[in-house]
Amino acid sequence: MKVNTISLNSVRLNTIALNHIGEIRSGGGASKPSPIPQWIREHVVFYYDVKKQGATNETLKESAYLQDLSGKGRRMKLNNFLFAEMSGVGGYNDNFLKWNSPSSYGNVEKVSSSEVVIKSLLGVQKGVLYIDLSIKAVNIRCHITGITKEIEGKFVFQYNKQGNKHIILKDGDFEFDSESLSLGSENGWVGFTTLEVIDNCNITITQIPEYPGAVVTDGVDDYGLVENLSSGVKMLFMTVNPIGDYNSRKDYYSQIKKYGDDFRVIAYPNDIAYNHENPNNVTYINGVLNKSIYPEELFDIKHTFTIVNNAVPLSEDRTCVFFRYNLDGDYYSRIAFYNSIAFDSIPTEADGFTEQELIDYVLTNIIGQ
Repeated sequence: MKVNTISLNSVRLNTIALNHIGEIRSGGGASKPSPIPQWIREHVVFYYDVKKQGATNETLKESAYLQDLSGKGRRMKLNNFLFAEMSGVGGYNDNFLKWNSPSSYGNVEKVSSSEVVIKSLLGVQKGVLYIDLSIKAVNIRCHITGITKEIEGKFVFQYNKQGNKHIILKDGDFEFDSESLSLGSENGWVGFTTLEVIDNCNITITQIPEYPGAVVTDGVDDYGLVENLSSGVKMLFMTVNPIGDYNSRKDYYSQIKKYGDDFRVIAYPNDIAYNHENPNNVTYINGVLNKSIYPEELFDIKHTFTIVNNAVPLSEDRTCVFFRYNLDGDYYSRIAFYNSIAFDSIPTEADGFTEQELIDYVLTNIIGQ
């Protein structure tokens, strides 16, 4: 059966989003509606999507939850996140809130950890916004606007204490890596300054996220806990980008009973992704049945995996944890997490469509948008 696509762009995500999925017509000349949307509404357990929620570090600081877009009320509580740098939405290499901005050298409004607005620069070759290299190396990617013709040639990024090395800045993208220049602590500070006094300006500097539309975990103590859940899932979709080989033997998801593990998504080396410790798992990578791909081949690659495990019992006492191995262990992963949707059942012949057709439908019409 061929399933036509639909659009969820008009769905209001603060309502029961999946109730708004249309009745999709089957292929050919038949007018019989597809049974897939109704099945999804009946069997969805939770549904998270960072981009569709419109989550930002600022909103998550106020309420550290990924909302359950299925309407089932099973939010994911985000624990131990900084909601800045590489622990929060987007993933940023630095934190402007930790940079110095002496008022005698200019007027700087720190909008957030990733954005500042410079309104005046009064200290010539004095850091209006800077950080000491003895504190940390600086690797920054940002987008700059507000450099008018009057300011061109004056606004610079300075990177040694003698003051004779700088980069003249223009509107557009800018990148700086102190390690690539072999700058050590003896080279003092790096940061934004001016070659001439600028009494009035409106220069906005916004860091470019490494993983737009994702929540990034730091691999130290960040994890997510599904709330209001009394039973586990049998079918799990997740879109992730594992950040480097740090994730070897680390967990992306763990669904356990009190004293045992029955559904664990672990990046175990030289084993079929992601079937380690789960011989009953059937795993798809980007909708294709996986029989040969190892987890380490997927590091630094954004992908969606689907795990099907009909052997998982749906009894009580289930705890569903993202980004670590249960609540007593560690094995924290360092990943960019984009979305996840899960179901308490697996389609059978009686449902009128196949497992593969459901996977294709979900990837095309829900989490793939």
